Amino acid sequence: MAEKTGHAHCLVIALTYSDETEIGRQGARMFAYADVRAFFARLRAAARRYADAERLNEAPVIRFLCAGEQGDRNGRCHWHMIVYSNLDLMKLGTFEGRFGRVTKRADMMTVGKRKRRLNWSLWPYGFVTLQEPDQGGMNYVLSYCLKDQFTGEKSEGTMREAKAERFATGLFRMSKRPAIGEAWLYSKMEALDAKGAVLPAVELRIPDFHGYYVPSGSFREKTLWALVALNRRVVWATGAPAPQWPSLLASCRENEADLEILNGPQTDEEDPLEVEIERRRSLAAGESARRDFARRCGAAVACDWCLGFLTEAALAERGIERFEDEAGVWQYRSTPGRASLAERRAERGSGINSDCRERGTKLARLTFPATGGGAGHAG
Repeated sequence: MAEKTGHAHCLVIALTYSDETEIGRQGARMFAYADVRAFFARLRAAARRYADAERLNEAPVIRFLCAGEQGDRNGRCHWHMIVYSNLDLMKLGTFEGRFGRVTKRADMMTVGKRKRRLNWSLWPYGFVTLQEPDQGGMNYVLSYCLKDQFTGEKSEGTMREAKAERFATGLFRMSKRPAIGEAWLYSKMEALDAKGAVLPAVELRIPDFHGYYVPSGSFREKTLWALVALNRRVVWATGAPAPQWPSLLASCRENEADLEILNGPQTDEEDPLEVEIERRRSLAAGESARRDFARRCGAAVACDWCLGFLTEAALAERGIERFEDEAGVWQYRSTPGRASLAERRAERGSGINSDCRERGTKLARLTFPATGGGAGHAG
């Protein structure tokens, strides 16, 4: 749900196999994640074609969570996934229902136990079902993701060990760079930083999510370390912890792992010299970060990562072309007759590059104060 806030379009999808082809019969018997990779390759190719046809300024973005499940009744493999994008996924490829072509969203969506089976041109191995990406639909997908964690090895010595191997028939994959929901977390922390505040408890309010989300695992650690950093900034600025800091410590008093992170950088008797040294190191690191940012994002041509969000038409306007190297990695170069990208990136612009994906961030505003770092990009 946190990841959904950063994407204009999101969809819950189930992919199943048909017995009418050999590939379908094989896919239903064992997990073939190669089929999912091929599906996403077709999806991304269709998204690029759609973006070019509509002359969109942004390159397609597609991220996902995917869980493979082996059905309890017949043992047939199928895939449940949540797909996030800046494009309407229902406009990619064609959908066929029982009575022919389907184009209206309401006619495509499965509601409750009433499944609407569709043939999607991007999934030639069987039928698909689509659900709204609300909390209920996402819970449905993530319940299958948990099967991948419920193994006999991980359950050894617990009361669930006896049935774990029968239940552990899942396969879980997802986009990882950045982690799902991480971009939202850091935007939340930036908002707290602007207020000079921290959370009073490790509980997060996510749009359209009922109740509070209490993070766990590595996501909880990232949250705690971010809160520690925010509080230290408040201490340096005001000489005292953030007003919510005592409440945060009190809410974590029963969790030793939390307190180890929260109290680690905080001591009752900090050495003033060490505090000043740390403050100066932080200032120096900030200056270095701004210099690097100005060199990278103030150039006449954006970096390869930012160029990756542009369409082919937009690249052509800038005298740049995209190509695939021998390792299958996308690379960029100037079109014939233009100076090399290295030479063009050595040229300084009047401010932050107009194609920079970090426009509007705090670092951008600090580095280019005259223009305020520009407006942020959607998605």
